Amino acid sequence: YDGNVFKPWASCNRAAIVTFLWRYANKPVAAQMADFTDMTGNSDFDRAISWAAENGITTGWDDNTFRPWNTCNRLAVVSFLYRLADR
Repeated sequence: YDGNVFKPWASCNRAAIVTFLWRYANKPVAAQMADFTDMTGNSDFDRAISWAAENGITTGWDDNTFRPWNTCNRLAVVSFLYRLADR
């Protein structure tokens, strides 16, 4: 966060979780931007979401949204980690 603050007790949203994974993977570049209808407009988040979608780490929702600002529940975190490890 701004001011070099970590906020360890704050909850994480879906955009932040895939961005953590993307950074862990050394910020690989996706071939194209994801076509979710609710991309964030934040370049790091959108690149991370696109990479995650391209690599099957996330599939988004049936209505073609990613829902980046929703709290990332434990099921989603575990699914993202499993798919990252399995690729």
